Amino acid sequence: MEFPWGRVEAYAVWPPDRGHPPEKRYPAILLLHGADARAQRFRRAMLDHVHDGFVLMSISLPGFGASTGPEDFAGPKSVQATLGAVRYLTSNEGVRKDGIFVYGIGQGATAAALAAERGAKISGLILENGFYDLEKTYAFLSEKQKSRIHALLGGTPAQKEDAYRERSPIRMAGKVKAAVLLLHSQGGPYPIGGAEGFLKVIVENGGSAELQKIKNQGPFESLTHPNIAKWVIPFVWKIFKTR
Repeated sequence: MEFPWGRVEAYAVWPPDRGHPPEKRYPAILLLHGADARAQRFRRAMLDHVHDGFVLMSISLPGFGASTGPEDFAGPKSVQATLGAVRYLTSNEGVRKDGIFVYGIGQGATAAALAAERGAKISGLILENGFYDLEKTYAFLSEKQKSRIHALLGGTPAQKEDAYRERSPIRMAGKVKAAVLLLHSQGGPYPIGGAEGFLKVIVENGGSAELQKIKNQGPFESLTHPNIAKWVIPFVWKIFKTR
């Protein structure tokens, strides 16, 4: 995908029994990776679940994979890339317009939430271990993570308040219209309070959100993405059944 500031690597797969629109339209799931990953990280899972009747698409956020850098940690370019991917799916005749979902992990979850707050046509969000209030989460980061964010954002929350706030979806959570499933790893490095606070704001503003505690994943699981089968796809079908 092309943007004024550069290119975004994208990868998409379609069901093998793909028909001709408008007779055949499929729900779509956009996959957004976390740190130290890229679009191709989802390839195995995408090829598995395309047989479940979904269009699956993944992108490499700015600064990852073959996407133009630098990384901006769920900043404006990451949000633009996410919005661009959603627009691509929305404009495709083979995709259900009421069936676009986004599954994000880590900073990918943050970018997905921020895109939804900006009016993206998303029916559902599945957000795993996202950063919902980066200012508060900062205190729980490892020294390595803090150093990385310092380099990306130019300082601490006290030094770069605006940069941290614009990457904190909790500030505009009331604008989320999509149904939301929050996944939080038990025993993970970040407290569950961030997810609970994000959920609370959504619900108080008339939105739909739920929170599930999940187990931490090992190295192999991070490659196969079992949470797509366990949580993402069931949530998608659950949303469709309510319509």
